[in-house]
This record gives sequence, C-alpha cells and structure tokens, in this order.
Amino acid sequence: MEVPYRRTKILVKRIPKGTLLFRFTKTPQNDLRGIPVDEGRCVTPNFNVFFHPNPFIGYHLYHDYRKEIGDTVYIYILTKDIKVIWLLEPSKYSRMTRKKKTFIKECSLVPKGCMPRSGNSYDPCLSDTLIKKYPDIVGIISLAPGDNKLVRKAEKRGISRKVKSYFHKAKDSFGIHEVPELILHPFAKRPSKDVIIHENDVLENNYTLLKKMKYSEEDLHSFMKKAVYNPDTLFYTYRSSSPSSVSESGANTPSVSPSVRSNS
Repeated sequence: MEVPYRRTKILVKRIPKGTLLFRFTKTPQNDLRGIPVDEGRCVTPNFNVFFHPNPFIGYHLYHDYRKEIGDTVYIYILTKDIKVIWLLEPSKYSRMTRKKKTFIKECSLVPKGCMPRSGNSYDPCLSDTLIKKYPDIVGIISLAPGDNKLVRKAEKRGISRKVKSYFHKAKDSFGIHEVPELILHPFAKRPSKDVIIHENDVLENNYTLLKKMKYSEEDLHSFMKKAVYNPDTLFYTYRSSSPSSVSESGANTPSVSPSVRSNS
C-alpha cells in the first residue's frame, strides 16, 4: 500500500505477526526498553533497533566488530502485525533518499533528545512530520550501502553455500543488490516526544525475545528448520508456536504503554 506525504506517496509494507528478527548485541535490554540514562531509560521518536532476516549474515558482516557485539544471536519475534516504510523495489525511494532531507533524513541531523549521543549520518531517520502523521509506521526496510563491501570481504574469508542459501537479496532504486535490514522502533506506536522508561513500566512492544543462541552454524541451521521464508517480506516466519505462547526462553510479551543498532 501507499500513504500520501506532501506531494508524494510512500510505499508501506505490512510485516506479519510471527516474523523472526535476528540481532547480535551485548545489551539486549536496550532493544526493548531503551538506553540507560540518569532518570531511567530513554526512548526517542527515532529510536532505531537494527535486525537482519536471518541469523547468519550479521556474524559475517560484523566480523571485525565481534568484541563489541559478541557472539550471541538474539532471536526476536513480532508479536503483532506492523507497518514499515519499504525502501526496496518497486519504491522510487531508497536509503540514500535521506541525503535529500525529505520524509527521511540522516540520523545525525535528528535532535538527540534524551539519548547520550546523536545518531549516525549513514542511518535513516523519519521526519517529525511523518512521525506525527503516521505513528503506526514503526520501521523501515532498506539496503545499507556499506553492507555491500562487508559482504564482499566476508565472501573472500569464506561463507558456506548452505549459509548463503539464506541470503535472500533485494534491489533498490539506488542500484544496490543486497540482503535488507529492518530498522524498527520497539513501541507499537512511535511516540512524538522522548519517553523516559522507569523500571516498573510495562511496555507495549512490537516484538519479544524468543530465544538466544551462541553462534553455531549447525545449531542455527537446526533452528531455521522451524522457519518458513516469506518472499513478500524477505524475512522468515516461525511455524513452531504462536507468538502469544512465547514465554521466557527469552522474555515475556509486553501489553501496555507507559504513561508518559539499537542506537547503542
């Protein structure tokens, strides 16, 4: 579907409940509750958590950053349908549109608010106007230009054919052909102002932690037997159990909002 924005239309995709999201991190609590600050935890309107559609590509992409990200794959699952901006074909827009400062712009140009530091210039953030008009658009699916180089380096180091079978690539209007990533806000509705999360606040998140695993190709191949590829979204869905039945193999399913890459 498309949504109107000023004098253009933006392609939006529905990503279904039960979709799997994969991420390497040493701070999984940040992915659900924001970045620690003196008052509690900070979540901004453009708070971004970066997910891949399979558990293997992050390990190979971030080979040189393993000390920072660790070797544990955090496997999240969407607990509801979500709407995201689709910056892949057939959209006429791409991640590079951020340089034109339209409905997306460089995250370094977005006020950092309660965050300890500003965002990165190479990441896309939504405009304030779009956030206020469409708070239910909670993410972006796009291709990262820098990933092309990292994938080429990884291929030279060696990636098994079995692993590469999970690398479902897409194209965008800028000409990039690579595995996409999902840039997702943790809340079911994107707030228009900064939110400070306190320890006892119960949050309405888009996703919950399903499982965490030390990186092992064999173990992850076994896990992926429970997943079904969805060519419409380029991500996998989980077929073993419903998201509503997920409990602490990871985390509980949040239900209500506070009163008021994650970026880390």
